[in-house]
Amino acid sequence: MITVTQLLSEIEQQVRLAKQTQDEAAQREAIYAVRTLCNVMLNDEIPSTPSIPQAMQMSSVHATPITSLNEQPLQEADANGESLFDF
Repeated sequence: MITVTQLLSEIEQQVRLAKQTQDEAAQREAIYAVRTLCNVMLNDEIPSTPSIPQAMQMSSVHATPITSLNEQPLQEADANGESLFDF
């Protein structure tokens, strides 16, 4: 297991690298590494599988499938036509 001390040491090393380099791409890479290491420290638990959005979790519990809105095009009083390109 990685300790907080090890993560902080790696963050310090990446900050030093970002300060020392003149290459903008290398700076961005080091800063991105710092952000990633901070996220690791702040997350109590890193999921091993991609998380399922809350709405999808809720819908899978119910037996009835979620259907889309009615399939008829939206009619508005000030619209010129059905096409996206009708102005």
